[in-house]
Amino acid sequence: MQENTKNRRRFDPNNLTARDVLVIVPVVLALSMCLVAFRFLVTDEVYIKWGGLGFNTAIVFGFVVYHSREFLRKKRFWMLTFSVLVFHLTAWIILLSNLSEWKLAWFALMAFEVPTFFYLRDWPGLLD
Repeated sequence: MQENTKNRRRFDPNNLTARDVLVIVPVVLALSMCLVAFRFLVTDEVYIKWGGLGFNTAIVFGFVVYHSREFLRKKRFWMLTFSVLVFHLTAWIILLSNLSEWKLAWFALMAFEVPTFFYLRDWPGLLD
């Protein structure tokens, strides 16, 4: 017998309410306008350095949070995530502020932060 259960975390585009559309459309338009304005109002150097930092940080921490779903209700997990994020941003801002040239592909170095975060997350007793 198949049980009909609805997973609240799944996004079903065929089941959008008017409220969903009234929230999603303005947010997407505002983000799009900000991205276009950001692209034309700043130099390529600023776009690559700081835009790349923001984009790649979102990818890295999004990946970590996605693969840490079992810890999402634990306050210590969020304290650890915030602490690592502050350290991450501080280190990258200092690095990028002191370099005259930076290539977008060099942000691949952020991938080495993910195993470190998982190591800290899985430290015995840290999130208990």
